[in-house]
Amino acid sequence: MTVWNVMYEDWQLECCGDPFAVGDEVTWRLMVDTTAPEREWRAELTEIEGPVESAGGGPVVCSGGVTVPWTGSGAWPPRLHLRGLLRVEHHGGEWPRTTGVVRGIQVVGQGFLEENLVPGKRTLRPVDRCPKRFEHVGRAAAGAKLRREETGVLVALEVEV
Repeated sequence: MTVWNVMYEDWQLECCGDPFAVGDEVTWRLMVDTTAPEREWRAELTEIEGPVESAGGGPVVCSGGVTVPWTGSGAWPPRLHLRGLLRVEHHGGEWPRTTGVVRGIQVVGQGFLEENLVPGKRTLRPVDRCPKRFEHVGRAAAGAKLRREETGVLVALEVEV
């Protein structure tokens, strides 16, 4: 068994997902977001390395019980090393899904100044059940421009290797 950190963004869950609880078995399409900022996500970033195979009509990498698409261009390399944040993806295409058991859920809160994300202002709040809706109207102190919004959940997903 391997436990992976998986980000499930608020809009993905609200659009096309179903709430889940700790202990539930879930099946999701996952992808690696290689653009996740190192400063904000250092502890949650993951590395996936393995052979590139054809599945679902495109190249994928299978490693540690998860399958993710390779979105590069050109000829497929024989092996690939990806570093980034695992994310649930409902809209990106067709590739094999990953099944696992939810071992932990944390609601991700983020600070914003006007429309810009503020580095270093992320919070994680443990919950037993994932909400279907998130707090999108930021709450700011009177006269303050900094507001907080819930941007999704960080899930500890245990998968069989």
